[in-house]
Amino acid sequence: MQRNSMPMTTQLSLPLTPRPTSEPALLLMACSGMKLDRHAPAIDLYTGVMYQSYRAHLRSDAAPHVLILSARHGFLHPDTEIAPYDERMTRQRADEMMADLSSYLRPGAWPTRVGTVMLAGGKEYRRIMRAALARRYGPALPVMHETNGGIGTQRSQLGAFLAGLKPAFRDQIGQHANGTPIFRAYGRIQAGTIATLRYRAAPALPARQARVLSVFNGPSGPTADVEVGEFVRGRVKVCPRWVSVADLQPLTGEPA
Repeated sequence: MQRNSMPMTTQLSLPLTPRPTSEPALLLMACSGMKLDRHAPAIDLYTGVMYQSYRAHLRSDAAPHVLILSARHGFLHPDTEIAPYDERMTRQRADEMMADLSSYLRPGAWPTRVGTVMLAGGKEYRRIMRAALARRYGPALPVMHETNGGIGTQRSQLGAFLAGLKPAFRDQIGQHANGTPIFRAYGRIQAGTIATLRYRAAPALPARQARVLSVFNGPSGPTADVEVGEFVRGRVKVCPRWVSVADLQPLTGEPA
């Protein structure tokens, strides 16, 4: 570019630093015994301690794709509205679901591609999750992480996973000549907005405003295609630049 088989599984150890990726992280969560007493979207219905940790550590700029494994319903999109129920994931129930896995997968709820993967739940839940991932993605799935230990440890592991996620590229809008995808947004940096540009490598240079056109994963990491007003021969000239996303700070959320 120029301008100017069955996936491996690892036990999670703290701190976790997910590998950089332009693909979304995927979090598979077990349902909880504690629930609301009314119909609600699945992500709201469950009120157990793992869901408390999820809500406490979730970041708007790096939210993972979430699927919930219900002992009654199978895999659920978080927005699926369901009624309260009482069913536990026993070994017998897990065996039943494994024997008819396709009935519980709901293929449309899964992302097409995934980056970092986290399995959060007890061993029978995780057994089904691993089988579902292998069925859904096959050998293309990267290394997975799993919670383990007591509930306090698992809460810490889930929190560390969420806190350590990198902001994700979102909404592909094209690609460069060499095939590198171009996106509309990365974290809080979005096309069509104005950001403050400060070069970390040249702190003596004054800050300036830059209009973000797009973002992509460049050779040095997340990169923004921007337009910057530069003084050229005493006049302001709009100049195209490729700059590190880390050098940009959103000014407002309003379109430029």
